[in-house]
Amino acid sequence: MTDFDVDYLTPEKKKSKWAVGCAIGGVLLLCLIVFIAIGGYAWLLGKAGENDEALTIEVVVPTEPVSAGEIFSVEIILSNTGDWNIAVKNIYLPNTLLESALLVNAAPVGNLGESDGSQTKFGYDVVIAPNGSETFVYRFQAINPGTVKGQMKVGTEVGTYPKTLRMTIAAAESEVVASPITTMPTAIGEIIPYRSVVQITALINFDGEVIDGWWGSGTLISEDGLILTNAHVVLSDRFYDVVDLIVSITVKDDEPPKPMFYADVLQADWNLDLAVIKIRSDLHGNRPDIGALGIEPVKLGRADTLKLGDPIVIIGYPGIGGATITLTRGEVSGFTAEEPYGNRAFIKTSGTIAGGNSGGLAATPNGEIIGVPTQVGSGELFGDVVDCRPLADTNRDGIIDERDNCVPTGGFINALRPINLAQPLIDAAMAGQVAIVEDSAYEHHYQDYEDDSDVVLFDAFVDNRNGWNLGDLSTGWADIVGGQLVINVEAESYYIYTTLPGNHSTVVLMVDFNVLQATGVGDLGFVCGYVNDENYNVLEISEDGYYSIWSIVDGEYVSTVDWTYSSNISTYGTNTLFAYCGYDGFFLAINDTLLVDVDSNLYRSGEVGLLAGTYAQPNIMVGFSDFAIFKP
Repeated sequence: MTDFDVDYLTPEKKKSKWAVGCAIGGVLLLCLIVFIAIGGYAWLLGKAGENDEALTIEVVVPTEPVSAGEIFSVEIILSNTGDWNIAVKNIYLPNTLLESALLVNAAPVGNLGESDGSQTKFGYDVVIAPNGSETFVYRFQAINPGTVKGQMKVGTEVGTYPKTLRMTIAAAESEVVASPITTMPTAIGEIIPYRSVVQITALINFDGEVIDGWWGSGTLISEDGLILTNAHVVLSDRFYDVVDLIVSITVKDDEPPKPMFYADVLQADWNLDLAVIKIRSDLHGNRPDIGALGIEPVKLGRADTLKLGDPIVIIGYPGIGGATITLTRGEVSGFTAEEPYGNRAFIKTSGTIAGGNSGGLAATPNGEIIGVPTQVGSGELFGDVVDCRPLADTNRDGIIDERDNCVPTGGFINALRPINLAQPLIDAAMAGQVAIVEDSAYEHHYQDYEDDSDVVLFDAFVDNRNGWNLGDLSTGWADIVGGQLVINVEAESYYIYTTLPGNHSTVVLMVDFNVLQATGVGDLGFVCGYVNDENYNVLEISEDGYYSIWSIVDGEYVSTVDWTYSSNISTYGTNTLFAYCGYDGFFLAINDTLLVDVDSNLYRSGEVGLLAGTYAQPNIMVGFSDFAIFKP
């Protein structure tokens, strides 16, 4: 039995080179040699280009006005009516078009060049054979209303050929329109469907008041308002009840998203941490008009074809460095297996994704969703939680503020759930089915251990036949009194623990407890893996509804779970506390409710025991009864 002083703070035609050489040299033979050796092949490729009629250009644009927010295409059809190959090197689009509409896709893929003030160059290396043709398609999202007029050009190996482009963009029926971006994509063919990525805010019941609890991201995947996201973003957790969901849409990419709709959960799976929600109404209760926003749902891609090094674009609302939508680039860096989902249960990515992106869009460069950034998992994939919601007075100073510990919605993420694992949920949601698969993490450890064959030791505290370390200390005492093991801590900010002799590896512990003398803020719980006074683990709860898991490792305090509030904790009357201590981590539960299940490698085999302690008030007395150790 030991007492300790406690410190809890603890992203125009050009002349060919051979022609110039002949004009300077003036020797016919020399010119002929230079022609053959240097310019002959290029001349053969480009000869037809000197005749405008050999290359015909047709520009196809919408004949009717396009509303702001709509997707439209500009097609440039090039036909070779001559007898020689034509090498297409560049296509120049007028900046009046690029300033009035957002380029979202192009085929075939080319390279973006610089603008000369009136046109922007796109580089190609396409050869059109005699009597052949090639179609270049550019997809845009209309942005700024007005008449779009300008000159586009086609550049070949020998010359450039102009063509006039003209079309009209009309104002959108709703006031919501997309905003132009100031820079073009770095590669033609890349689609950035940022307006299809929404922010989801969970409204929670906090002490009888409905407030914004936390947020995550989601992706619009159907015209009728289905949104794919994470389960933990939209479902109640062990701390707070979600009473409704608000969906916010990005109007301008340099502004925070605008709250627009309410939504309901149709499908959710805690184990996959995936969910599908559906927009229910606007904020006034009216039937939603999603089509008026001009947002195109994101197409579903194939995650099973991804290879190491494939580029990935992640879009969401990280909440770090501002409230606007954010794009992160990465690449496929690996895959992680998990039973029963196979070898690609997670896609690892080199992109560092902040927690608020959880539930958002992970897409291929052509804008197809192939995964969902997901915080739930195990191992080295997941870092410290940074997306915090200070909703409870975790430091017990009487004020809920930024000094309090957070309730997590996600940490830095570098793993994605592949889209194929979400497909069954999407199919069910499209069929109008509603189903929620509850969290099974608790079942991993916590079972009903009433079978006597599972009992390693049971102590009713009739006497000290099992050899508890009991006695008096300067700060209190521990003894067996009236069928209970009683720990009394008389000093402020101290704890006392007592252990049983014996070496236990992985164990499940259970005990009934009563707070015989309350302080309102005192602590109680289990000790496990006790090796000596400088190496042991503690799992405990407090009188005012908090729980914590921490360790002393080589004499240093290490927190595994900071003090966290739970409304399920009661210290009135008789309650039952459960704990799991193992080489893979810990869990702590009270009565029939799991408080926390966490991975950790801090456990060592050792003794087990019981603990009680004080915080800001002295004199807590706790009675423990019916203590049991079970095989896991």
